[in-house]
Amino acid sequence: MFDPVIAPSGTLLGLLQRGRGDGTLHALAAPRPEALAALNHCVLDDPRQDWQVENRSLYYARLYLDLDGGLDAIERHLFDPRDLVDDDEGRTGLALAVLGHLASYGRDDALVLLRRYARTGANWTWALDELALRDDDAGLRGLAASVLARFPGGPEGDAALAAAVRDAFEPRPWRLWSEDPRESVGARVRAAREQGSFHRWQRQMSPTGPRPEWSVQAVFDWAQQGLDRGTPLHVPAARCLGAVAGPADRAAIVEAARGGPDGARCTALHYLAESRDPV
Repeated sequence: MFDPVIAPSGTLLGLLQRGRGDGTLHALAAPRPEALAALNHCVLDDPRQDWQVENRSLYYARLYLDLDGGLDAIERHLFDPRDLVDDDEGRTGLALAVLGHLASYGRDDALVLLRRYARTGANWTWALDELALRDDDAGLRGLAASVLARFPGGPEGDAALAAAVRDAFEPRPWRLWSEDPRESVGARVRAAREQGSFHRWQRQMSPTGPRPEWSVQAVFDWAQQGLDRGTPLHVPAARCLGAVAGPADRAAIVEAARGGPDGARCTALHYLAESRDPV
């Protein structure tokens, strides 16, 4: 993923991309079409360096409300043909989060878009999490068949469904669906929840996380495994380095910080920064 291109700070677009408070004032004072164009640009092309550490969705959602902005641009972005081949959540995550906030403010058009995307979109899990916080029981129950259709019957599909249930950020939809009287819905979700619970029990009995006897390289390997799964672990891994690394390991840590794989490099850099190493 390329770094976002940020407009100059003196422009309306640059202010909104930076999330500046005076960006809202400038947007409200600007011609409405110009303000909405800048707002849509930010929401559809996420300007944040790291969306995981900087919240911006509420800022943009409130501006949509202040400008009485329509959602046509977001709709075109979500259902663009690229969504069929690009499942990177960074492409649609900000737009879905904005829709979630708008739905909480009573925008039914945002709720309809979230439901539609949960049925057909690549980043459906994000949309479902937004709906879990905002939609009513009837709306969530209406999504069950479409979501479960993503997981074909058979061992592979059942395993993927169990993983989706186990890893869901918001469990409310799955709990509702487990109560569905239909065999193809309720029974299947209940089986998936049981399988996920069993898998968690197995992991607790056979932990794969860091252990006291680990070496520096083992910590680097653990961080890389997490990154490969899409779960950055460099912060806890850096704390593990603090427990297992000795003076003789400094050269290996510096080498990893300069040119190691991403998991090791981020871990080593965080460790060196936290320990205020002069390198």
